[in-house]
Amino acid sequence: MRISELINLKRVQIDATGRVFIRGKGKKQRFIYLTERAKKHIENYLSARDDDSTYLFVPEKGQNAMKKDKKISANYLQMKIKKYRELLGMNVPTSAHSLRHGFATYLAEQGANPAAIQILLGHESLDTTTKYVHASDKYAEDTHKKFHPLSE
Repeated sequence: MRISELINLKRVQIDATGRVFIRGKGKKQRFIYLTERAKKHIENYLSARDDDSTYLFVPEKGQNAMKKDKKISANYLQMKIKKYRELLGMNVPTSAHSLRHGFATYLAEQGANPAAIQILLGHESLDTTTKYVHASDKYAEDTHKKFHPLSE
């Protein structure tokens, strides 16, 4: 999911099955799918909130928190990512966009079809999707061993 899609996400875009309707770049439509774990966290988050904002994610405090139909900003999202990265003791620079790249890389390394990754990321071109996949050296080595005819 793109940053702009996340900060503009509204409650009504998620159905009971955890399918999320996204209107992405160029007004293209697609679905993304929540895991059971993510669905449960969102349910808990929404039940703890005391507001009627149509937006799924709202700021806890700050300038936008007092607005009736409040939503988080890209800066707010980045601040939260940084906070949790530090709490987890991660010393790797992390952004919402790098998480998107990581998602694509993880799917590819698990053997996901590139066309499926393209759809999930909302890319028009498979070439764009390939720029998101950053295969690790370990993955390249394992692939070589698995497919090279003389590797045994």
